[in-house]
This record gives sequence, structure tokens and C-alpha cells, in this order.
Amino acid sequence: MKISKVFFALVVMLVFVGSLVGCAPAATPAAPTAVPATDVPAKKVYTYADMVVGFLQTGSEGGWRAANSASFKETATQLGINLKFYDSQNDLAKQVAGFQQFIEDPEVNVIVLQPLEVTGWEQAMKDAKAAGKTVILSDRRIDGLEDYYVTFIGADFVEEGRKAGREMCKMLEGSDSKNVWELVGNVGASAAIDRGVGFRETAAECGINITKSQTANWSVSEGKQVTEAWLKETKDVQGIFGQNDEMAFGAIEALKEAGLVPAVDVKILSVDATAGAFQAMLDGTLNVTVECNPLLAPQVYEAALAALNGESLPKWIPSQESVFYADDPNLKDIAAGRKY
Repeated sequence: MKISKVFFALVVMLVFVGSLVGCAPAATPAAPTAVPATDVPAKKVYTYADMVVGFLQTGSEGGWRAANSASFKETATQLGINLKFYDSQNDLAKQVAGFQQFIEDPEVNVIVLQPLEVTGWEQAMKDAKAAGKTVILSDRRIDGLEDYYVTFIGADFVEEGRKAGREMCKMLEGSDSKNVWELVGNVGASAAIDRGVGFRETAAECGINITKSQTANWSVSEGKQVTEAWLKETKDVQGIFGQNDEMAFGAIEALKEAGLVPAVDVKILSVDATAGAFQAMLDGTLNVTVECNPLLAPQVYEAALAALNGESLPKWIPSQESVFYADDPNLKDIAAGRKY
């Protein structure tokens, strides 16, 4: 009996000691070892001085193009941009070759393309993207390939054509016949294609008949030659639509030599609104000109800088444009204030 009491006492004691151990506070875990911070270089913020721009001009076919080239050169100087200028001489093969030169040039980080034609750019665009070049389209579009360029900056050529069609309708209102000749830019150029589409869209609304349409390659001399050939066939024409000023100037000369009075016997309408067009309106040989703004460089360079710094841009940034009339009483003052 004594042994049982002793054994019982020992058991109680062991249970009591075990309970003390079980209620002891858990050991505090060791603090994690600090991981040294990795040095992450700050993201480069580009300025205009960091930009090296390869600019591909179509050629030098007239006043609009001269003003456009001057805009890119003068604005680059003002902003401190390194501009590498390439004249494609209105030759698509040369323009594509120039584009490839800029891709291979390690200094160039921006390529500004004013494409001669809407097609033929797939491989060049893919090569530019693979080389990490920022590509911006200016003045003219290409077909598709939107994933390979940042944005297009330029006019709505279809709307320019629509404006031209509306103005021709106004000029020929009340005319017994509405036969119109169209002088077209170079085949394959987005400006030529789209202006033709827009013109037909609105000209059809007033019953205009486009009885002749032919390329004159944006040229004064070819505009004259084409119009001369047409005039030898017939003089049944009430209006001429020149898709640029220069071709309209050629038509004006051909009409004069054929004994017709430009802007009176035959209404003349052009696109671009260069200084030459304003002078022709002041001289009374051109009725209307639809503006296509060539001073695109500030918008283009601003977009290029934003793209280099990772900003998102719309796929099209339109330029602002107007329509000008020979009978505007303020025409002389407007012409005096023009920069091109």
C-alpha cells in the first residue's frame, strides 16, 4: 500500500513537470538575413539631342516637297536633332535601299519614311523592327504592317479628294455639261489613290462625269503634256482636277496655248495650296486649291521623342488643313502670310 502511494506521487510529479514544459513559450525565430539591394539602372529618358533621325524624302518634284524638306531640316536644327537626309529621287528601289542603309546605321534610332508607294515594304519593316528602330510614317501611308511602325502623321487624302469634289460641284452648278478631266499623281502613291477615291465619292453626287483620267506624276511638264494630248482629241471639258498644284499649272499652260481661258472657260482645281497656287489664284488662272500641309516636322519629331520614351501613340495623327478660293477678298493677305 505504501508502494502504491509512492508510485502515485511520482506519476503526479512527472505530469506536473511535463505540463510546465508544454506551456513554455516557443523560441523566437531568428530574424531573416537581409538581402542586399540590386543596383537597377535608371531608365534612359531621351531628349531631342539623343535623336538621330534617318529621313527618307520621296524626291523634289515641286513647291510642296521643297517646303516639306525645309520643315524637317530647319526644325531639326532648331531642336538639336541629328538629321540624316535621303532623297529617294522618286524611285521606289532607291527608297527601299535608303531605308536599309538607315537600318544598318548604328547611330540612327528613328527612321521617318515618306513612302513613294503603298506596297513593297514588308521585309524592310520587319528588318527595322528586328533592329530595334523606331519607324514613323509621314505624309503618305503604306498598306497594312501597322505593328511595324509607331504612327502615321499626315493628311486625310480621301477627305482632300472629297473637298475637291464638293468644290468642283459648286463651280459647275448650273452647267449643261459637267465633263471633268483628272490629272493623277504617280501610280501606287497613297495620295493619288485616296484623292481619286474621295473626289469620285462627292463628284458623283452632282452628276460630274470624269471623262479622262491619267497619271502626270505630280509634274508641271507632264501635266501640260497630258492635257495637250487630251485637247487634241476634244475641247469638251468644263473642269480639270489636278491632284497637286504642279499638274494643274501644266494644264493651265496647255489651255492657254489651245486658246481657252483657264478658270473661266474651264474651271481649275488643285491640291496642296503652295505659294504657286496662291499666285495662280491672284493671277486669275486657278479657281480653288485644297490645302495639304507640308510643315509636318514638328509633329513628327514630337511623336518620335514620345515613342523613344515608351509613350503610346495613336496610329494616325492628322494634320490640319483648309480650302482657299480665288474670289476670297482677303486672298492677298492670306498669301502673304504663307510659309510655303
